[in-house]
Amino acid sequence: MLEAIINGLSGLIAGFLNLHWSNPIMIVIGLVLLYLGIKKDIEPVLLIPIGFGCILVNIPLAGLMDPEGFLRIIYDAGIITELFPLFIFIGIGAMTDFGPLLENPKIFLLGAAGQFGIFLTLALALALGFTKLEAVSIGIIGACDGPTAIYVTSKYAPHLLGAVSVAAYCYMSLVPIIQPPIMKMLTTEEERKINMGTVKKSASKTTKIVFPLVVTVFGGMIAPKGLPS
Repeated sequence: MLEAIINGLSGLIAGFLNLHWSNPIMIVIGLVLLYLGIKKDIEPVLLIPIGFGCILVNIPLAGLMDPEGFLRIIYDAGIITELFPLFIFIGIGAMTDFGPLLENPKIFLLGAAGQFGIFLTLALALALGFTKLEAVSIGIIGACDGPTAIYVTSKYAPHLLGAVSVAAYCYMSLVPIIQPPIMKMLTTEEERKINMGTVKKSASKTTKIVFPLVVTVFGGMIAPKGLPS
């Protein structure tokens, strides 16, 4: 019993001696993400695992990302093999309701305009001194698409994968916090009270089923077979 206590204290002291200044900062960030996900119920599916990940990998000498570490095994099994991004895409696709788009195809232009964020983020990354491939990986964050950010970064800038993944998913999950003050700044109170109404058209069930199938097949036919390493 005494030996176990001594070993535990020795490990604790060794951890503090090897503590880098960045570790407590990231641990605090992880705790904040856990608070937002658990207490505020802001995208708990995203923020809770990200928060735990931030805390675990920043525990000194834990070795979770070492060659035999627990998180390294998961990383090698799902990220390096690109299996997890594929599962995420399938899950998102299965949950997506294309009804509003099929009922009012003009809103497709809003989605296209939203991709402006990619090019703005890309330009900012280049201006800050990142290489072209690093800027491409960072720019994908502007699309607000986590799986795409993981895939592109794992190909072009794997050393930025952790930072890009956290930024991409936090960006999406924190929209309920980021969006309201921006909306208040850019609109008047009268404009925010406008009732946009609903579209009266309705797409048939057959159309809703056939549309994603056709898009999937067409996208698979024109997609590149592989990317340069």
